[in-house]
Amino acid sequence: MKRIIYGINPVKEALKAEDTVDSVEKIFVSGRRKDRLIDDIIKEARRKGIEIKETAQDELTNIAKTSSHQGILAFMSGEYPYRGLPELIEIWKKSGERAFFLLLDSIHDPQNMGALIRSAHAAGAHGVIVPKDRSCPVTASVIKASAGAALHTPIAMVTNLREAIKRLKDEGAWVYAIETSAEKSIYSLDLKGDVAIVIGSEGKGIRRLVMEESDFCAFIPMKGKVNSLNAAQAGTVALFETRRQRDGA
Repeated sequence: MKRIIYGINPVKEALKAEDTVDSVEKIFVSGRRKDRLIDDIIKEARRKGIEIKETAQDELTNIAKTSSHQGILAFMSGEYPYRGLPELIEIWKKSGERAFFLLLDSIHDPQNMGALIRSAHAAGAHGVIVPKDRSCPVTASVIKASAGAALHTPIAMVTNLREAIKRLKDEGAWVYAIETSAEKSIYSLDLKGDVAIVIGSEGKGIRRLVMEESDFCAFIPMKGKVNSLNAAQAGTVALFETRRQRDGA
């Protein structure tokens, strides 16, 4: 079966994204959806010459393997367009800005993955880096959870996350691991330079070898009876603390 994406925002963003607009082959829409959001998508798709097919709600659920498709899905040609690490570095260098990357170690939950990609995009990161064997791939559910941001955010899938960290360090970036066991608060760090932030899974956190390769380790101060944030929340705090410092707030 061809790759699909589903949901209002993902399909809308697929029609806008430079890297994916040509790979949208066909859009299926539920006959139950009659509203402006769907109408705008249909209008844009027809303008681009993309076929629209009205389909039963149950059929969409069967194709998407979920009922959270919001009455629309798109068939895409090819695989998700992962970038190479050198390409992400080139994107950073061409921007003329300080490096800003998010590295995700062992994030397996699609909702967390999508939310982290969405936050990275909103915070202005140059890209997201994930390991090939210890990560949730960018699936339709990840794209849905990212509200389509995964279609605009450069994402590199690397064989070895530790080697990717070494490469970023060779390029001049400082690597900050976010862990509850750290001794320094994230708010004590200077994040205005070339930065790569590492977030690990809720269950096991950041792997030891990845942690050892990082330059600094920091925690996010919290109050209350619950002593931790989930991966997506922790990553969002770290990303926007970096953004705050860079904007001079």
